[in-house]
Amino acid sequence: MDHHFDDCTPVMKRRICYCGELPILKTSWTEINPGRRFWGCRFYGKVGCCDFFEWADPAPHERYKSVINGLLRKRNEVDKEKVNIGKTARFYKIALWLLVLFVVLRSVF
Repeated sequence: MDHHFDDCTPVMKRRICYCGELPILKTSWTEINPGRRFWGCRFYGKVGCCDFFEWADPAPHERYKSVINGLLRKRNEVDKEKVNIGKTARFYKIALWLLVLFVVLRSVF
């Protein structure tokens, strides 16, 4: 049995941006394209950027977008809660030190 693997070998398409440089693979985190990867100019955001852009991944399905965006919202909620917990802990730590200081000063005087 003769097997030919040439058809199965992935071919890397070498991309060159309009600057003549190799673009870099980035990830979009917009609501429309969460987690979708794309090729972009390595000088993006700098003077002289050529604005090269090409999607590396196919467009995500609506269910995928819904799940990823839901997870991102939950993660953001958890991050905000961590900040609030940190502020509350800091408040109680300061209050405890003030109480200890008050008790010590009261026992001295």
